[in-house]
Amino acid sequence: MSEAIKFFGKGKRILVPGCGFGHDAIALASAGNDVEGWDIAPTALERARILGRGKTVSFHQKNVLNGSHEGNQFDAIFEHTFLCAIGPDHWKQAVEQFANLLRPGGLFFAILFTNLNEDSPPPWGIGTERARELFDPYFEVLEIREPKCSFERRVGEETLWQLRLK
Repeated sequence: MSEAIKFFGKGKRILVPGCGFGHDAIALASAGNDVEGWDIAPTALERARILGRGKTVSFHQKNVLNGSHEGNQFDAIFEHTFLCAIGPDHWKQAVEQFANLLRPGGLFFAILFTNLNEDSPPPWGIGTERARELFDPYFEVLEIREPKCSFERRVGEETLWQLRLK
């Protein structure tokens, strides 16, 4: 999370799609950002709202894949475990929505399972070349590398992506 906070800076309006219990959204809000977490699971959102009380964070039951969202709403998007949960059939649509939701020059930070060997997904791994194909029409790649800090069981499976909307 510290890498995302450093990349985004402070004072940004940030979306966390598939926010679950809201831990990532709350951390970004605690770092001085205005954050929205979206998820389709009402139970997770109830918990997120409790955990996020008093922070500059709000949680909404919204589906990123629903194309009816107003565009240019966010300065940045933080993606961690969203694409791996929705699967390859929805990746293109999700990336299109991310591009639509970002303001011009918006930042996109993702930790992707690019080296995952899962026999029965989810989670779905997304290879580096496939990720480049998806992001290239909309985003400029600023950096791709291994995260400095990963959960122990994920070491070597994840790649950190820092992108900017073209």
